[in-house]
Amino acid sequence: MQITRRNTWRPNAGSIFILSILATIVAGTVFAQGNDTSSRDSLLVPKEFDFSAPALNFRTKIPHDSRVETVPMEPTEPNTIGKVMVIGKIAAGESDLKVETTMIGYNLQAPAAALRICSFDVEALGYTIRIFRTAPDLTEAKLLAKKAANGKPQSAVMAYCFARAQQALGIYFIVDVSGAASEDAADELVRRADEYAASFVDNLSWENGQQSNFGEELQTVPVRIGDTQNLLHIPSGWEIPINDFRGPLPAELHLIRRKNGKDVGLIWLFVQNMKEKPDLETSGAAIVKDYFVKQTPDARTPVLLSSEEDSALAEQGIAARTFRFSVKNREGKDAGDIEATVVWHNGRLSVLTLWSTWTSAANRNTFFSRLPDLTVYDIARQDVMVPQL
Repeated sequence: MQITRRNTWRPNAGSIFILSILATIVAGTVFAQGNDTSSRDSLLVPKEFDFSAPALNFRTKIPHDSRVETVPMEPTEPNTIGKVMVIGKIAAGESDLKVETTMIGYNLQAPAAALRICSFDVEALGYTIRIFRTAPDLTEAKLLAKKAANGKPQSAVMAYCFARAQQALGIYFIVDVSGAASEDAADELVRRADEYAASFVDNLSWENGQQSNFGEELQTVPVRIGDTQNLLHIPSGWEIPINDFRGPLPAELHLIRRKNGKDVGLIWLFVQNMKEKPDLETSGAAIVKDYFVKQTPDARTPVLLSSEEDSALAEQGIAARTFRFSVKNREGKDAGDIEATVVWHNGRLSVLTLWSTWTSAANRNTFFSRLPDLTVYDIARQDVMVPQL
């Protein structure tokens, strides 16, 4: 699908588990220092994890009787989009707390938002995410997810993911609670597993000495809204046919990613002053569809799949909705889908959309093909939309 580059446009969660994953903060990373771990550290021993990948190798402390297995991270094979593999496992020792720890290495085609990776992998295993937290620059994330059967807790996973330039590391701590005598007993097992996971990451230090990052090959996109100058740092490889964010509004930004000569991703950011709050559910969807139709003459009008209040922004008293649309070309064949966030706050309307030629699907190849687009969408939302709120 080809994107027309010339046109600018103007429009007339609670958990059944009670635990401390939001309070236990990652140390040695961009997160702040967590609770004192001196008592639990007394039974821990240092351990180096070597995956033959300097950006992924690390050192931490683990229980002295743990059984550890590691394998080298393999290179990406020719003509593939990346490599994802289990590179480490830790089996619990004699403790009554049985936590299975799995480390997954990712070789990626572009730097990726950590939460996207963590979320995809835990959901692919059938877990439901209950709590999550991400670093301000999106290079680190942690979450709690749970799995139940017939209303009874079965297991929980504490996942920590780290962006390491064009690689990433995911550490997944899984605890089985299916044998717990009660929900309170399940809660206690999860609390202890969460404490174990937090200690593991609190003590983690990287072999190469670098904190989580998206690498050095980033391009800077200036976005000035009124008197506020935002610098959008995104992975290289995106074209910028339009950027008229120089202060006055309305203004818009177009980012386009191409692969093998074809457009595969489009980010559109639009901001204008709007004194009265619009009906975001109807006008937001109309704005997104209108824009896309004008930019892609070889596509049919997008079909709305979902429209939801943005709960994270709603908690801050901000009017915002998220949308998802399916897209077909003129011949009726699938042509990807659209994600969008529409926000009205303090007399200003902001619209951020992502079109990707790959649809939102549970298929691993599809997800990782789409991941570069999702990452830039998340960066634009975090660095531009959220600060102006």
